Amino acid sequence: MSKPMAYIEQAVFTSAETDRFAGYQVVGNSPGLCEVDVRELAVWGPSHDSLLELGPDAVSLNFHPLPSGAYCVSRTTAGGWEYSGRGGHRVYTQCLIVPPDVLMRFANNPFALLRAAEAGGMLVVHDRVPGQLDPLLMAGGAAPVNLNLLARLAANPGAQRMAILVQTAISSVCLAVAAIPPAGQLIAGLLNCLPPELRTEFSFSTGLKFSSRRPFRLMALSADPAEQRWIAHQNNVSVLDLSGSLPADAIPIDGWARLIGRVLATGRASFLGTELSKRRFHLTAEDLPALGLQLLEELEASALRDEYGQQANDFSLFDRPRPDDQPCPDDQPCLDDRQSPNREEGTTPVYHAAHRRIGAGRDTAAAAQSTAVAPSSTLDPDAPKVLEKLEHLDEVVYEAIGGRTAALEELQQLWPQVLDELGEELVAESREQYLRYALQIWEESVEPDGVRHPSRAVQALDVLCILFDEAP
Repeated sequence: MSKPMAYIEQAVFTSAETDRFAGYQVVGNSPGLCEVDVRELAVWGPSHDSLLELGPDAVSLNFHPLPSGAYCVSRTTAGGWEYSGRGGHRVYTQCLIVPPDVLMRFANNPFALLRAAEAGGMLVVHDRVPGQLDPLLMAGGAAPVNLNLLARLAANPGAQRMAILVQTAISSVCLAVAAIPPAGQLIAGLLNCLPPELRTEFSFSTGLKFSSRRPFRLMALSADPAEQRWIAHQNNVSVLDLSGSLPADAIPIDGWARLIGRVLATGRASFLGTELSKRRFHLTAEDLPALGLQLLEELEASALRDEYGQQANDFSLFDRPRPDDQPCPDDQPCLDDRQSPNREEGTTPVYHAAHRRIGAGRDTAAAAQSTAVAPSSTLDPDAPKVLEKLEHLDEVVYEAIGGRTAALEELQQLWPQVLDELGEELVAESREQYLRYALQIWEESVEPDGVRHPSRAVQALDVLCILFDEAP
């Protein structure tokens, strides 16, 4: 099965001297971009000294709607120098014009779409921008929730602060936020905590200065105290600083915020991923408090089921007590369940095909442990390359469970590579999240009197076999 693909339009807003104008303008665009959207891009486009950070590495990721119904997903960088020679870096914004159906393939997550665009080599800074640009072929999609990102944010800034961020963002017309993690991570995490159906209501900028011409709903807060005070006095602008101590009365009271706080505090992001993968076509922001309370009840109930089920699962095929650890009935002989009545004494046991590697691992585990150096001991878990691999793994696992044959085939090749490169320790949490997600899909697909969605159940089982039975 091939990846879904679609062409999207693009445009570049930067400083240049053209036949039409000298200064910041839409310098080039692809031919399919309508004129009304071009004018809107010129209004929202950031000009000289618009980036919060200084220097050549400054960057901002941005998202806002367009009059045509499409969305602008853009990246603003300090690209080169001003053509006029007045000094300072040229502010360069590449805009991707994304139709709603394409954005929905990426779970309405502009960050996921930008990652795919960057991986595909689509984000380019031209020294001289052509007047006519080519449309871009956008392939693939994304899972509804980035589990690794939420796991990092649950640790820093923490579950309670993330819940307060969600609550404040939902209730604010415009929110400027600051914290120890970069604002881009916080805003990306916030979107992952919202149903995909509502994410497009949250326009954002991760690194542009406040401007009334660019009415983003979410934005990064400047580190300058004077500018922070100025922004706090703007109409309809709320300021949230998560880097310091929270007020004593700062507790999440909204139903959805309470759900997010509980999910992150208990490490149940996979539960959120399962619920957000369900399409709720008519969901509105007003529905979130009630939906949050409903899912909070289901989360607590599932936690009780998991706790009860774990007691039974402790007696699994490989963990059940040996026969000589417990008394045998007086009228029955004791037989080791790892022996076959038909196997001759002294021969090597034949493990089930799905667990053959486990059998081999038992014989070599001690030797390997004494000589091997775990990759996780030499890798930084927050290194960009590590995070990129884990995020890509997230997408492939979700797509495989969702039924994409190509994703399942890719997972068969990708999983051993990730284990070899990152090691068991770095992928252990991800694998646990995948297990929970797949088991929830399995439970939803199976009824007491039979299988309701056999294909979904089999897909979830196939993924589990790769992640556990085929692990080195």
